[in-house]
Amino acid sequence: MNGLRISKRSYSQLVERCPAPGYDTGCTFCEIPKFPSDKPIDYAKNLNGTKVLPWKHALIFSHGFEDFNKMPSKIELVPGSLSGEINLLKKKLVSAYHPIMVSNAQSKYSEISDLQPNEQLVYLYPDNKKIRFGLKDTKEFIKKYLRPSQEEMSHQEPVYNPFAQPEPQLDLEEQQPANFSEIDIDKDLILICGHLARDVRCGLMAPLLIEEFEKVLDKEELTSKIDIGLVSHIGGHAYAGNVIYFPKDKSRKAIWYGRVFPQLVQGIVKETIINGNIIKELYRGDL
Repeated sequence: MNGLRISKRSYSQLVERCPAPGYDTGCTFCEIPKFPSDKPIDYAKNLNGTKVLPWKHALIFSHGFEDFNKMPSKIELVPGSLSGEINLLKKKLVSAYHPIMVSNAQSKYSEISDLQPNEQLVYLYPDNKKIRFGLKDTKEFIKKYLRPSQEEMSHQEPVYNPFAQPEPQLDLEEQQPANFSEIDIDKDLILICGHLARDVRCGLMAPLLIEEFEKVLDKEELTSKIDIGLVSHIGGHAYAGNVIYFPKDKSRKAIWYGRVFPQLVQGIVKETIINGNIIKELYRGDL
């Protein structure tokens, strides 16, 4: 299939079901792992609306774990980690009306080997930026990238909720000098939840999906345009495998899919990545 191009248009069409695969890569029809009796896949729930997309999603690549299976269940509680620093600071610095999500990710294509000691690498969406900075500048990173501008805040009309915690008074002091390096993300990114220490379902499904995506993208001659990797806990393990597609095109939002199995990968590549359509039966976002 020479000359395939990834669609640059915004998603405008729903496809009800994921099309069947057209070929067997060797792992397309691999058997799904057997899960413990208390960790079944939820096949009954409608996936639509099971995930509300965050205002900002920060993906930390500089978490320090070469083996993703050794990442702690709650890495945000690891002292001295970027996840931990953000977790300590965000309640005082970010807006409850502009939710952020912080995940840890791994891809063999990221530039972590080039990082200096204590230098961090974060992919930020929907800004579609790769950002480098020092761990000591975490507070300034949050102020600069993970909270809304005063103009955005002024346009927010809060909805009364008697159970909600008071909105924090955002620290509006002038940012301290900090060294941030940012460049545009130049490739699409596919991340598969593979946080084994958090839940066995995603942990066991991820290797099968990684292998199938790599083989399908290679066959469709898209490997130069799309990176593949793993992401830590993103919620909804009962819907494993969980897959997030981050287009490099800012006009296209991230797409969250659940209950993805190897035989569905070709359909996702064809309909969502190449044609720019959303597959309704797999979609975890709001329609």
